[in-house]
Amino acid sequence: KGRWDHDHGTMMGHNIVPNATSAIKMMLPAIPAFINIAALTARRGCVSNHYGWILRARMTSSNGNGAENEKQDRFNEMEHRNWEQGYEAYDQGFGPLTRQTIPTLLENSGFPPAGGEERTIRLLDVATGPGFVLSTAIDATQSTTNKNQQSFHLTGLDITQNFLTLASQRIDAQLQQQQQSKQISVDFVEGSAESLPFPENTFDSIVCNFGILHFFNPRLFLRESYRVLRPGGKVSFSAWAPPTRTEGFNIALESITEAGNPNVDGLPEGPKFFDFGDSEQAMAVLREIGFEDVNSIELSEMKWNNVQNGAMLYGVLLNGTSRTREVLLGQTAEDAAAIQSLMVKKYNSITDGGKQPLSMPALVTSGQKPF
Repeated sequence: KGRWDHDHGTMMGHNIVPNATSAIKMMLPAIPAFINIAALTARRGCVSNHYGWILRARMTSSNGNGAENEKQDRFNEMEHRNWEQGYEAYDQGFGPLTRQTIPTLLENSGFPPAGGEERTIRLLDVATGPGFVLSTAIDATQSTTNKNQQSFHLTGLDITQNFLTLASQRIDAQLQQQQQSKQISVDFVEGSAESLPFPENTFDSIVCNFGILHFFNPRLFLRESYRVLRPGGKVSFSAWAPPTRTEGFNIALESITEAGNPNVDGLPEGPKFFDFGDSEQAMAVLREIGFEDVNSIELSEMKWNNVQNGAMLYGVLLNGTSRTREVLLGQTAEDAAAIQSLMVKKYNSITDGGKQPLSMPALVTSGQKPF
């Protein structure tokens, strides 16, 4: 699937052999079944910069297509660079908005299950970001009416160390504060969604909250999800509705087009940002891969309540995004000022001077791997 990045080939101070498949096979018998972050914290005194057990498995493409690989590397470098610096702005600016999809996302992924055999239920959260999905999943395990003695293992995967640190701190604090009625363990993996570093048939549920918008090859992520899901397992992912209906993005795109330059030099090529905001297209891709019981639900009532004015909207998009950030940074000083000014005017017009929140509908699309 790829090769290991030797700059990140360490785990808890030990070297990892530079082969993904053999590394996984070697580690599975050696590592205690699954490490509970709270327990690890108690032993070590802090999570430290290892964020619990974090498997660092960043991979790069090796498909033999040099030009395509170069495009992918440039796109992935942009995403990694911007999320390493923008993790806090995303957490604070987008967090209250993106959390609104999570209950539907988990429900449509079949997590937690309503019943079933007594075994460990495994959830993978791809592009885990600040850990919002994992936090909600932990709460969901405690409220389930399933009386079987199931345990739960949750894994968060991201390309960004700062996001993984933030997520692990959030989850660690949550586990220490709550008295768990069910056995829960959590780990974090630094790795690519397009080359998931897990064996086949591993997870019961895979979720991805708006991460699919940031993958160079989203279809490859869905194929990888199919591979690592157990038979009968489900994948569920969210994506924004088209910009004509997501008011925050529409304000930005219109303002950049009218007052600035939407085609800045050096912007890496990537997939269309709103592809999976088309329910028919999103479901067709899942069916193509082999998923069954495919479904897409629009959450039309989502509101961006925490963005209170146009200047704040500009700041969140500048500091808490990737591609939009690149476009805004690529403007001249004069154009940047004009874009911000126009965004303020458009925000005030749409929201009646901030009296109404921005409408930001999203789609949650899901499918099941056949038994």
